[in-house]
Amino acid sequence: MNRILSVGVLSSVLAAFVLGGCEGVTTGERDFLIPVAASEDGSFGPVLIQLSPDMSPVAINFKAQHGDDPNEVGKWNAYQASLSRNGSIVASSVFNINHTGTIDSPMGATYVTQTMLRVISPEAGEYELRVTPAKPVEVTLTHTEIEVRKNIQMGPANP
Repeated sequence: MNRILSVGVLSSVLAAFVLGGCEGVTTGERDFLIPVAASEDGSFGPVLIQLSPDMSPVAINFKAQHGDDPNEVGKWNAYQASLSRNGSIVASSVFNINHTGTIDSPMGATYVTQTMLRVISPEAGEYELRVTPAKPVEVTLTHTEIEVRKNIQMGPANP
C-alpha cells in the first residue's frame, strides 16, 4: 500500500498534466517564447526547455495564427503534447486549436493561445517538448510559437 501511495504522490509531484484554464496564459511571468515551424506531418518540435523547481508551477502554451480561409471556418486541429526528461514522459495532454472565424468574419481572432501543459518540475534540467497531430490537420497555422510561463497560479484541475 505504501509503495502505491508513494508512486501516486511522486506522479503528482512530477507533473500536473491537466489542461489549464486561462491562468496558464495570464498569470506568472514569461520565461521564453520560441518560434516553431510545423514539420511535413504537422508536428512541432522537439523543443528543448530548461525547467527547475523554482519556476514551478510552469505553463507551456501553444500560440498560433490562422488564416481567413472560409473553408476552414468551424474546423480545428487536435494535438498531443508530450514533455519528457531523459527519455521518460513526465506529462502529456491532448488539446485543440480551433479556427475562430465565422462565415461573416472568416479571420476571427488574430492569435489563438492554448495551454498545453501545466507542470511542476521536481528537478532542474533539460526537458523535451513534442507536439504531434492527434488527427489530420484541418486548419493552416502560421506564426506558431511555444511559450513557457513560470510561477503561474494553479486553478482547480479540469476533470
